[in-house]
Amino acid sequence: MSSTSSINPWIRTPFFDYSFIMGGAFFTLLVALVSFQFPELVPFFFWGWVIFFEGSHFWATYSRTYIDAKYRKENSKVLYSSLIFFLFPLLAILLERSIENVSFTVFYGFFIFMWSLYHNAKQHYGFLSIYAGKIKLEFSEKTKMKYALYAVIVFSQVYFLINFKLQGTFSMSSPFLWSPTLNFIATKLFFILTALGTVYFIYQAVVLSKKYGKKLIPIVSYITTCLIFYSTMFYYVAHSDNFVFVEDGISMLILIAIMNSLFHNIQYHAIVWHYGQARYTTVEKNGYGIAKFVNGKTLNYMLVALALGGVFGFIVWNVGSSPDFNGAFTSQANDWAYVLFFGIIGHHFYLDQKIWRPSKQTELKSYLS
Repeated sequence: MSSTSSINPWIRTPFFDYSFIMGGAFFTLLVALVSFQFPELVPFFFWGWVIFFEGSHFWATYSRTYIDAKYRKENSKVLYSSLIFFLFPLLAILLERSIENVSFTVFYGFFIFMWSLYHNAKQHYGFLSIYAGKIKLEFSEKTKMKYALYAVIVFSQVYFLINFKLQGTFSMSSPFLWSPTLNFIATKLFFILTALGTVYFIYQAVVLSKKYGKKLIPIVSYITTCLIFYSTMFYYVAHSDNFVFVEDGISMLILIAIMNSLFHNIQYHAIVWHYGQARYTTVEKNGYGIAKFVNGKTLNYMLVALALGGVFGFIVWNVGSSPDFNGAFTSQANDWAYVLFFGIIGHHFYLDQKIWRPSKQTELKSYLS
């Protein structure tokens, strides 16, 4: 047995981690289950997700960066240079108006979706890294668990991309119609790869458990949660998701849109709150500015996040092609909303890559551990 027996292997506690770091996966699956039983609730779920989770989690990034006076002063270069991501959707609109027969806005939206898959996978790796650091996994051991994590996530993501997203976005024909070989590659091969990845994960878990014992439980629980969630979402729900809205002949699966982010959103709020409890609840002010007031108390954090989530909901409504509460779909589309919508998302993706690097940021590492 390793000498790590006295170390707390959880980010906070088993209850916190199972409820908020992993529990969001099962809450999201519950949303899908209820949606299939009561389809009239889908519009309510959609807007609840947009305001309470998606929009508010974008705010969470800004709450620990731009409104934190100390962080803003120390990281002004990346914070202000990253605002260039609001120019890219504007450029897509301008190019679309200049060049006929090419929908740059659609291509940029597809790029953002691809980035979202990567972004989600990287966030999962981030949590794995925290758990690995807590019990001091050796580098080679952490690498093997990283491969196991990506194996149970990425193959199902690619399966969805090839069999659903490309067809929905670009009206491509299904691989089923191409050839038996391509059909096998596009469908059954990914099931096999996920199964092999699961076997690899189980093997590594058994080997490492002999050294780390119960300290490995958070890592095993986390990767198992990702396996169940992504396999269910992309291998099962995607086939059953009949709730779509359409814009210019391009369809989007509403449940998949919710599920692809909701688990991620809940995790993100949990880690930002955890970070805030370590950084902003100290007695001294430390030059944080209003970030201490907003993030230092849970109620303040939730109220501000909800308010900014409402603002994001207003933006989404004006992007167009969203369901109202009666199930009808809006057709109004505003360029300003498109720019803000994709600008916020792209900016969030980029900024997160810079601000969540415990291995390179000693202060952040101390907060998370």
